[in-house]
Amino acid sequence: MKRFLALMIVMVLVFSVVGCSTSNQKVAAVDTKKQDVVKADGSSGKEPPPTKKKAPIKIGFCPTAMNTHYQVIINGVQQEIDANGGKNFAELIIQAPSGQSAGAEQVNIVEGWIQQGIDVIAIATANDNAMEPVFAKAAEKGIPIFEFNMPVVASTNPYYISNVGYDQREAGKAIGEWMVNAFKDQPTNIAVLEGLPGVHNTERYGAFKEAIKDHPNLKIVASQPADWVRDKGQSVTENMLSANQNIDVLWGIYDEMALGGLTAVKARGLLNKIKIVGYDNTPDAYKAIKRKEMSATVDTAPKEMGRNIVKAIKKYVIGGEMVPKVINSKVVVYDQTNIDKFDVSEYEYVKK
Repeated sequence: MKRFLALMIVMVLVFSVVGCSTSNQKVAAVDTKKQDVVKADGSSGKEPPPTKKKAPIKIGFCPTAMNTHYQVIINGVQQEIDANGGKNFAELIIQAPSGQSAGAEQVNIVEGWIQQGIDVIAIATANDNAMEPVFAKAAEKGIPIFEFNMPVVASTNPYYISNVGYDQREAGKAIGEWMVNAFKDQPTNIAVLEGLPGVHNTERYGAFKEAIKDHPNLKIVASQPADWVRDKGQSVTENMLSANQNIDVLWGIYDEMALGGLTAVKARGLLNKIKIVGYDNTPDAYKAIKRKEMSATVDTAPKEMGRNIVKAIKKYVIGGEMVPKVINSKVVVYDQTNIDKFDVSEYEYVKK
């Protein structure tokens, strides 16, 4: 699949093994001035208007970093491009910074595309508000920007066209509700592997805590950052297990951290005692649930997100039509009862 994608995509990648979430973006205070200019359709009036460009167009695609989650999004992007004519429809140019906190690199990437006169940009920003000046430059040049995989709550940026992704609070709440149903009135001690501080972590974890707050039998006994990555998930879990002998459930706010925790739990022979729960339904988490080593995860539909990005771009840039300000995919919790219903083609690029 990778060789095929290499033929189909112009890729300029700087790889980084990090989690799917932005690390240094804080929940922004509400800017009432920007709220005042929001129209009924959700637009601010500062975005470049819809166009009717002729295909093929050039799409600049910039994730916060390269990892499993973003690769699945790319698979969805490429598959939708191919469904619309492939190279006759669009050229996909992928460029990623070296890490999720590398905001200056993202600025340079986008500024380079603006200078080249690219047709449209899709971006998951390391810091939405810090990127606002470069978004404004793109708008001045008539280049629309679509955000993806970003919580809408964080953004006061008036220049993006649409935010394509899923509701991260809904996903965090869904995991909390799963635990309520799974453990009922049973006393249950929960350890949490958090990501780096930022709005993704805040939204997921906050909604989870809301979901379990009326169930005192579900008690969070430990919570530490594991930086969205597997090896840190393993080492943090090892420390948690040494400090607390009574953990019943380990929840990783991203599957990579949960999988690292799984390694630590297995090494201590505690897999029959401690339930492992994740978030995102990555391919490795899916396999772990199939092996009955993980109990559950929440699918955030990254491939569908990729398809939705291209559909929105086509409608706005080529069709000359407005698109919704927020385009969210449905989230679904998978566990032993329904994991066989998940369509594994939703991970991969499928050649038609």
